[in-house]
Amino acid sequence: MANIAHGYFRLPSGKTVELPYDPNFNFNNIDPMPGDIDPYTVGTTQLFPLGTKLVQNDRTFRYAEFGGTTAAGMIVQREGPDAAHDNLAPNGSGTGAGLTAGSKIISIATSITLVVNEYVGGTLSVEDDTGEGYTYLVTANEVAAGAANANVTIADGLAVAIDATSNVKLVKSAYKEILVSPTTLTGALVGVSVGIGADGSYGWIQTTGDAGILTDGTVVIGQRVMASNGTAGSVEAHALTEATPNTFITPPVGVVVDVGPTGETSVIRLAGFE
Repeated sequence: MANIAHGYFRLPSGKTVELPYDPNFNFNNIDPMPGDIDPYTVGTTQLFPLGTKLVQNDRTFRYAEFGGTTAAGMIVQREGPDAAHDNLAPNGSGTGAGLTAGSKIISIATSITLVVNEYVGGTLSVEDDTGEGYTYLVTANEVAAGAANANVTIADGLAVAIDATSNVKLVKSAYKEILVSPTTLTGALVGVSVGIGADGSYGWIQTTGDAGILTDGTVVIGQRVMASNGTAGSVEAHALTEATPNTFITPPVGVVVDVGPTGETSVIRLAGFE
């Protein structure tokens, strides 16, 4: 046994894989590491920690959980933040009025609903007052419903103390419950689906290199494209604002390499996801 945990591995196939830190994942299921990993595989069993990076030449993939139906060649976004999980009081019954630097367990006092470990791989940020601006990796969270407090565990401990005036927010992993980009984005873009996913399934999305993406409207080789505001999951020519010359409305997905028929697939050199 190789005692696989988080780390960097070179596969016999020539690909490389980087496993992120996840204390809740059973690494025995991938020990020994397979000789090859197929980025087009989608299944209902989680095979790797979310966010696992797979590299094949200049193409990079990330392992993700799908939050809805996807098809190959569709732009995907992370799940939008839950407003109910902002502005939370970190002084529940498990922690009291404050926490010293180095503390790893924060007891959320506000009445919210949490599914066990739904924020693993995501972040807890102090959004105002004492400790403001610090962001921490979440490694565990308890279940909570109604008025119950819930303990949230962070990886490295608080950099500075927080107190009863502090407010915190929870944001999920970028690769948990990803969705096809809607015509009005509700979350940040994270890449391109390379397989057919369903809600609750697991698979890979592409984040760098050349990728085939559904095209909405006319695009030109060498031109930037952005997520379409007319067809979900597609890209369109990257528009500029009218009020501020040369200012982009939304971040670019990438640059056109090869043009496909309107409504079909063009090849885009991805940018901005890694």
